[in-house]
Amino acid sequence: MKKILRILFFGALLFWGCHRDTHEKPPNIIIIMADDLGYGDLSIYDHPNIDTPHLDLLAKTGIRFTDFHSNGTVCSPTRAALLTGKYQQRVGIDGVITAKYDRDKGLSLSEKTFAEYAKEAQYTTGMFGKWHLGYDPKFNPIHQGFDDYVGFVSGNVDYHSHIDQEGYEDWWAGDQLKKEKGYSTDLITDHAVRFIKQHHQSSFLLYIAHEAPHYPFQGRQSEAERKIRGSENNNFINIGAAENKTELYKEMVEVMDEGIGVVLQTLKNLEIEV
Repeated sequence: MKKILRILFFGALLFWGCHRDTHEKPPNIIIIMADDLGYGDLSIYDHPNIDTPHLDLLAKTGIRFTDFHSNGTVCSPTRAALLTGKYQQRVGIDGVITAKYDRDKGLSLSEKTFAEYAKEAQYTTGMFGKWHLGYDPKFNPIHQGFDDYVGFVSGNVDYHSHIDQEGYEDWWAGDQLKKEKGYSTDLITDHAVRFIKQHHQSSFLLYIAHEAPHYPFQGRQSEAERKIRGSENNNFINIGAAENKTELYKEMVEVMDEGIGVVLQTLKNLEIEV
């Protein structure tokens, strides 16, 4: 039996969904966040070089919001507002929670996230990707309503070594550091697909928070830019950014779109897509 689904993509602001009988089980919900994606950087918005067929499909079959205003256009405030439904200032996050100076700060556990509301409605909740609402494990997504979390908690990590701007390893499974090889965009997709397959028989809420196309500008075949010699972050080295940023940015957006296509195909295979 096909099941209801709602998909929201933030970055170019799309909404896609469908209506079913209200007596059926609650709809599955997927929220997808891109990071630092320009609104004109999708082919649906006539970008001449970047090809995003799967996001274009969502846009064509859903709703595009073409007039949008924000009082917190950077990483942490955006996520604080999305998670809580409140103005960023009201939850005390009106600026970026930096890797260098703010490692003790985060979204207060007294604030209620959409994941916590979803759990009250008997949803299974999962998040994969960028958190950026607190570095300390006490602020981890699994303590803020998510049953399953894999990703990074800083503003950005090396797409291959998963090291943050200050030299800290930053790839987590729940509130524990985890070593996992792979390009971060692909890993986020893989875990999202795993979650869907594990929980497709129940109502689920899935938050896919991509790093792409936020810097560092790295493709699948790029070398790691951030490395640690030994086990301590005081041995941190950063070889610097690549020069071909335009080509890498294109690849980063297209790999993200490819991953969204994999998610959509998974939904179709499981007859979740209507």
